[in-house]
Amino acid sequence: LFHCSHLDPEFVYVSTTMPWSNAQTYCRENFVDMASIRNDTEYQQVQSLIPYGHYPWIGLYREPNLQWSNGSSVLFTSWDTSGIFIGSMRVICGATSTGRSGKWKMLSCETRLPFVCNGPPGECVLKLKSEYKKLLLISIRHVLMSIIFLFSFWQKCIFPD
Repeated sequence: LFHCSHLDPEFVYVSTTMPWSNAQTYCRENFVDMASIRNDTEYQQVQSLIPYGHYPWIGLYREPNLQWSNGSSVLFTSWDTSGIFIGSMRVICGATSTGRSGKWKMLSCETRLPFVCNGPPGECVLKLKSEYKKLLLISIRHVLMSIIFLFSFWQKCIFPD
């Protein structure tokens, strides 16, 4: 079984704008997940990637409780105390900034923003993708063999010798 350690995560800024859930899917397909920020060091790492004045998604969301995209608890925060708009929205998502405050705020998850992903060292991502490819090929091979068997069976029922 292959395992990636997140003791020293790497972060990747993606400039393409997407709603939060699409960004989450992109991060999970191409890296590990959306950025989860556990301490001030990681906060500074993420801040250093973001072009000035941009507000990208991070893995923070509330539905109904506040948590990270990877399911972990939120233990470190850096809230923007002005202009937090939560209102009656049940599901809201978190963004960070390098602009006015460099702090986090919650927005409608449908807003299109760039985003930050968590990514392990590149070699880990390639191995993980390789493992998924092997599992996928095995599954496809199994399905094709089943289809061939069922087709043969169907032919014998329709066109007996």
